[in-house]
Amino acid sequence: MSTTYYWLCLLASIVFEVAGTSVMKLSQETWPLLGMGCMYLLLGLSYFFLARAVVKLPVGVAYAFWEGLGLTLITIVSVTLLDERLDAMRLAALGMVLAGTLLVHHGTAHGRDDEEAEAASGGEGRI
Repeated sequence: MSTTYYWLCLLASIVFEVAGTSVMKLSQETWPLLGMGCMYLLLGLSYFFLARAVVKLPVGVAYAFWEGLGLTLITIVSVTLLDERLDAMRLAALGMVLAGTLLVHHGTAHGRDDEEAEAASGGEGRI
């Protein structure tokens, strides 16, 4: 399967995690048992797709995206649906989380390129 499939699995994992966490919060007052059941189902699906994603994607990259994008989406849901405030400090923190996620991905991709180049040259670049 192509790498795109594994990135889509990661995206599905993030969406299910955000949905599960959101359902938990939104259903606390009206349908707590149904909400808890939905939460467990959605979080289970999240981990299923995360497990699929790390078959091909580096675990550190997958986890960084899962946490970083998940945190960002949860914040968007909490601001839009739960009337929570988004102040400058929280916005700056989200920016740093997303920047860190991209740096982990970028650093991992370059590390892999360096290893592949070294393997292709027969390890001549080593000291």
